Amino acid sequence: MKLILSIFITIIAISGIAQNSNKKRVLVIPPSRFEFLSEFKLEKIAEKNKIKPSEVFLTYEKTLLNSFETYKDNNFEFVAIDNAGAKKYKGKIKYKAGKFNGKNYNSVDLNRFSEEEFAKFLEQYQADFVIFITWYDIQKGSYSRSGLKKVKYASHYLDFDIYNLFKQQVVGVAKVKAEAPEPNDLEASFSLLRAKEVQLAYANFIGKVIEQLNKPIDLK
Repeated sequence: MKLILSIFITIIAISGIAQNSNKKRVLVIPPSRFEFLSEFKLEKIAEKNKIKPSEVFLTYEKTLLNSFETYKDNNFEFVAIDNAGAKKYKGKIKYKAGKFNGKNYNSVDLNRFSEEEFAKFLEQYQADFVIFITWYDIQKGSYSRSGLKKVKYASHYLDFDIYNLFKQQVVGVAKVKAEAPEPNDLEASFSLLRAKEVQLAYANFIGKVIEQLNKPIDLK
């Protein structure tokens, strides 16, 4: 009986590994401080998160990368490196105004990478694709509903580029909104600036990234 149980557990473990091996791995490169903008003052964001203004960028970076790495999907899994981890390659990763399918957005410039260097970069993380978050813009808005006083409320917009292992662009997208679920009164009071609520918006954004990854690829 113990032998049968042991074999059964082994089969389940092997099956789980096989399922994971069929998933495409996507490396995530977050925006740098220069690609991070906010119409809200850092002091206000810090107040909502009970942190220092100097910690706002890193708090959002950590929350975004954690959201990617913990996201569950049948076809894709994400491996993230923060700006400190990508420091070795930062000299080769630049950003510029770009256009994809006739739409303007902030694009990544990979001209400093040779195809061989780029492939090695992704292979280091066993990645099939890489997503560069090329722009992050927090804009001011407002939220209200019946019985609730109108409050200031943030809108989080992100641009991104996706490339495959062969340094071929898969897609470039502008101003994708990270949308949080309908807030209750307490959540609304944090203006979608507190990391707890922003993490839910990031999950929505990641779902939109996966929609792009699942589309038929028309390589440029």
